[in-house]
Amino acid sequence: MKVCVLVGSARKNGISNQICGLLQDHFKSKGLFGNFVHLADKRIEFCDADNLCQYAPCGVPDDLPAILEAMQSADGIIYMPVMHAFGVNSKFQAFLERVGYGYLRPLDRPLKDKIAAIIVVGRRYGHTAVYSQIMLNIMLNKMIMAGSGFPALFLGMLGSAEHDDEALEALEQTVDRMKDVYQRFHYVSAGATQQNFDCQ
Repeated sequence: MKVCVLVGSARKNGISNQICGLLQDHFKSKGLFGNFVHLADKRIEFCDADNLCQYAPCGVPDDLPAILEAMQSADGIIYMPVMHAFGVNSKFQAFLERVGYGYLRPLDRPLKDKIAAIIVVGRRYGHTAVYSQIMLNIMLNKMIMAGSGFPALFLGMLGSAEHDDEALEALEQTVDRMKDVYQRFHYVSAGATQQNFDCQ
């Protein structure tokens, strides 16, 4: 299973970077391959809201086609924004608007049935609001959300991802759940009957 991780932080040595290292370890231990896309390194223009994407692919020139290619080539996608002013950071917001509003509409929602998960990094308040916004974006793109019981919400005020035990547990369960959903989904897609699937 290949997982595309969309990293929202512009900081090279912050908590998001620590989480990327932890994810890499989890991926390796579970036989998964991770592709980390750092949005801070990409050119992402704001949606121009001209509504022409109802009829033809978006004409705004930026790096979104390359980002979308990385997402489409993956089996699962992890959205990992950082929280600014109680919402997602501006680069991530621009990205969400482009892939949620109209960019993917004339392409017939090419992320349909990708396994999705969310990790939010922030100081203390607003994590669930950011989580909910991205969850709606995932639903809009007809993806499959891999729930982990509790969402992976990291408190930046702790200074280190490794000190946030509850978030670490949720992170590991999220990766496990993504792999589990992927395997179950592909087990059925491979031709197993629903009756056989229910008996597993």
